[in-house]
Amino acid sequence: MIHYLKPDRLPLTQAVGKLVLLVFVLAVLPVYAQLETEPTETEVMVRVVTGPARPADCLAPVAVTRIDGQLQIVPALGFQIEPGIHTINGRATLDFNRCGVTDNQLQIGSVPDLEVNFEVGNTYYIAFDYNSQNTDEWSLVLWMVEQDEPPEPLSFQDTGRPAPEDDTQ
Repeated sequence: MIHYLKPDRLPLTQAVGKLVLLVFVLAVLPVYAQLETEPTETEVMVRVVTGPARPADCLAPVAVTRIDGQLQIVPALGFQIEPGIHTINGRATLDFNRCGVTDNQLQIGSVPDLEVNFEVGNTYYIAFDYNSQNTDEWSLVLWMVEQDEPPEPLSFQDTGRPAPEDDTQ
């Protein structure tokens, strides 16, 4: 027996087809997400921390405004950057009460860019050093490099695959 679709039932058939397609996509998506892929952006980027710094050592947080000579807008406390040699510059908020700067006629000029070779696997801490009474000695500094913790290896249970059986023969 052959059934013919009536023209008024055609939109329902299309809706069912879309629903079946949606269910299929949702079923396949978790499997696809577990497949090995290219490294994500955060795996090939380097973390840079620009604040808060260490006021007791006269290191002020830096609001980075230029990277490689180009104006940039990055988050205030830190950002991620591609590995390689880059120049950084920006603005700092100084706390003169903590660092004992006594010059009443304080003239602060611009400071040279800080050049750093950023390597994957490290976190870089940048601040503005204003420890000297001579403002000509103030500069952007790389005050700490911290090696990142390697990611934990995935177990077979984490990947959704069965664990291999131990061969005790």
